[in-house]
Amino acid sequence: MSAVVIGVGNEFRRDDGVGPAVARALAASGVRAEISDGDPVRLMEAWEGTDVVVIVDAVRCTPSVAGRWHRTTLPHTIPAASSHGFGVPEAVELAEALDRRPERLVIYAVEVTDVGFGTGLSPAVAAAVTPLVTAVRAELS
Repeated sequence: MSAVVIGVGNEFRRDDGVGPAVARALAASGVRAEISDGDPVRLMEAWEGTDVVVIVDAVRCTPSVAGRWHRTTLPHTIPAASSHGFGVPEAVELAEALDRRPERLVIYAVEVTDVGFGTGLSPAVAAAVTPLVTAVRAELS
């Protein structure tokens, strides 16, 4: 079984960097992980040839509890809108149309509030990184 973790986000937009933070932590321990800006074509390229794909992405919810995260498998919908204009939902839709969807696709959506310019996660979102890394590891085993 081949697997990849894709951390979607922008590390220069504060909490939007949670996906890359999780991906970096997993890559440091030998897990195949990539960072993506969420472009649908680049997402499909990142998961090309893999059986299991785990995506970690920031989402905005109303009301939001920063750092709370949700796990979903598709075809179910993500509980809120991605913090990107286009991204994971569009990539999945396009992959379905092109018959390039991975066999198993799991999404961890992390609620965020601060996506302003700057680096560093807010304390609540930063506190979610370690539990997310643990959850993703369990997903891959």
